[in-house]
Amino acid sequence: MRVLLIKPRHLAAHFGLAPFFRTEPLGLEYIASALTAHGHQVRIVDMCFERRSMAKIIRSFRPELAAISCLHIQDVAATLLHAEEIKRADASIFVAVGGHSVAAYPQALEQSQQGARGIDAICVGEGEGIMVALCDALQNRRSLDKIPSLLLPTGDGRFTLTGDANEWLEMEHVLPPDREAIDAYRKHYVCLNYMPVWTMETTRGCWHRCKFCSVWQFYKGVCRYHSAQNVSADFQRIGKNVFVIDDLFWADPERSEELGHALLASGERKNWILVQSRVDLVSRSADLLRLWRPLAKNFDIFFGFESPTRKGLNSLHKGSDVAKTLEAVRVAREQGFGVTGNFIIDPDFSEQDFYELWEFIEAHQLFRVGFTILTPLPGTQYFEQARDQIKVLDWSQYDLHHLLWKPRLPVERFFELYCETWRRTVLNSAGRKKWWRWLTQVDLRHIGHMARILIRSQKLMNPRAYLAEYSIPEEVE
Repeated sequence: MRVLLIKPRHLAAHFGLAPFFRTEPLGLEYIASALTAHGHQVRIVDMCFERRSMAKIIRSFRPELAAISCLHIQDVAATLLHAEEIKRADASIFVAVGGHSVAAYPQALEQSQQGARGIDAICVGEGEGIMVALCDALQNRRSLDKIPSLLLPTGDGRFTLTGDANEWLEMEHVLPPDREAIDAYRKHYVCLNYMPVWTMETTRGCWHRCKFCSVWQFYKGVCRYHSAQNVSADFQRIGKNVFVIDDLFWADPERSEELGHALLASGERKNWILVQSRVDLVSRSADLLRLWRPLAKNFDIFFGFESPTRKGLNSLHKGSDVAKTLEAVRVAREQGFGVTGNFIIDPDFSEQDFYELWEFIEAHQLFRVGFTILTPLPGTQYFEQARDQIKVLDWSQYDLHHLLWKPRLPVERFFELYCETWRRTVLNSAGRKKWWRWLTQVDLRHIGHMARILIRSQKLMNPRAYLAEYSIPEEVE
């Protein structure tokens, strides 16, 4: 079969660090490898950077199946738009939708104003297995109702589950991603001030229970690992700037040591690596960090700091404490790693909560951080618990930078303090790190692009920009 895999274009990304993180569609690359291995002809299009219209793409490739990756809940509107575009171009094309957000909360498609017209199936499990089974059934004209983890339309705008829930894949059998499938877009992928950037996965899932996170709930608290052999092979194939998307890096010390030795033995070294980990893991892993450090000239760790207080950490179900935060920062810096991270701003913050956060940042020199507003993501237990409180169901505002209900402070004051928090970071071009210092760290070919990102990031520090987006009607406040 001819299969078109689609990353939707962004329709709304006004705030946050989205411009600094434009990453390749790694999930689609894994699916492309699985489909190609089964004899299918596959093409990936990234509509964020694709200049051709969907109609032209359809005419050129003539796919029999088109699959759209709705990875983030903000992608719902673009996903529905692309599905309609595909059906207008050729109504015979089977349109499937998958990706983390719709798999966790398929109701987002069902409940949309325009309905899920044009969508023939929703995949709610891991795509490598489901897509192979779906193509096989379509190609051989077999019924789809036995394919695990597939939702099919019932005719009234809703979908019903077929078969049993899909079992998780055996990770050692998952083929490395098809990197060549997105070569046409490679130059556009950026993380922070590095570009182009390759994304990489060594682990799927997480066993922690953070209140705001949908990952552990989707994977049911399971953490699985790609084989060291496959990771090492992929590590040697990709470029010099690498973002590892694992949610729980160094989760298993024994396996992490094995993988570290395998990568070191390959002889491959990178310019920059960014991994995401937890403070309780890093605080006790100095030897492991020492093993990994030689793999890149610049090596950063992104932490979910979330809160500077025990009370805040407990309210978010982080399962950690402030002492471990400070120890992790010390260990990382001592071993030569850059420290980045994120704090969560609760709409219930008082002025004193903001002041405590500022003091913590200053005391521990945590200026390479971001700040997200506490958001109940669809598909999480927190979303269900907060339903009565939520006043906004416009998915474009679920970007972790919009208020979904009235804050404790007056709205204007909340955003003034929120923006002041951002001004205390290195992103403030008039603050600690001047704009020209950013540009000296960028390849000359990318200075124009980085300058545009920096200009846009200054919006994070403008309360008026947030107030213009605030959409909670007075009558529901």
